[in-house]
Amino acid sequence: MVSNKKLGKGLSSLLGNKADLNLDKNKENGLLLIPIEQIFRDENQPRKEFDKEKIEELAQSIHKNGLIQPLILTKKEHNNYMIVAGERRWRAAQIANLKMIPSLLLPEDLDKDEISLIENIQRENLKISEEAQAYQRLIEKNKYTHEELSIIVGKSRSHITNLLRILSLDPYFFDLLNKGVLSMGHARALVGKKPEDLDEKLLNQISLGKVSVRDMEKNKSNKSSIEPNLIQEETHLSQTIGFKTKITYTKSGKGNIKIFFNNLEQYNFLINKLKN
Repeated sequence: MVSNKKLGKGLSSLLGNKADLNLDKNKENGLLLIPIEQIFRDENQPRKEFDKEKIEELAQSIHKNGLIQPLILTKKEHNNYMIVAGERRWRAAQIANLKMIPSLLLPEDLDKDEISLIENIQRENLKISEEAQAYQRLIEKNKYTHEELSIIVGKSRSHITNLLRILSLDPYFFDLLNKGVLSMGHARALVGKKPEDLDEKLLNQISLGKVSVRDMEKNKSNKSSIEPNLIQEETHLSQTIGFKTKITYTKSGKGNIKIFFNNLEQYNFLINKLKN
């Protein structure tokens, strides 16, 4: 249950009043000043990639104006600290050659993963895949329902559910989503499908980002169909030649047979086998 948490209103509601935090003696304006070499990133933080140009711009601002907003940290062993919120600022501060970093220590009763996720959502859009993976991690860790998680991060329940569905995407399509080639709409339409299930022309358009979600939906009704007996033929052919096969045909009677191989050695073996 989430009734005892401060929910849905971002970092300010989660952190409460800064004056309530347990701070160190080395303070400036009520903040900890932590040597930058004692601060480390959280390997589980939601954001996996950072825009280098924006980090450089932030570094220039920090060099000119200082670090206006503190990092949020949690204390680790050997007097080191791990970042809960503010990795972009930490990266920029390194470029700006800051030695001491204004920081807040996270109270022990708050969940660092929740705060890290909320901070990233509020500051700069996460990739769809990063956001989905972060939601999944919180659900597995804290046993939240989709409704409870939606309250915590300030998103609709349907948004949470739709994002979590894309985690079941085929790796090929998931990679295209990560690269920004596919939108959320494309991803939803491709859940449960594999590249070999799609028409070759459509698959090529998808990989180049040249097909709309609407056109992709239209193509569903026109795609090649497989009769039940062809599934048996596929299985028999695959067993005979030792390679996975795919048989497709259209209502006009045209079709193709695809044979899948994983490397050049398999390719050469297959060619020699077909020649003989």
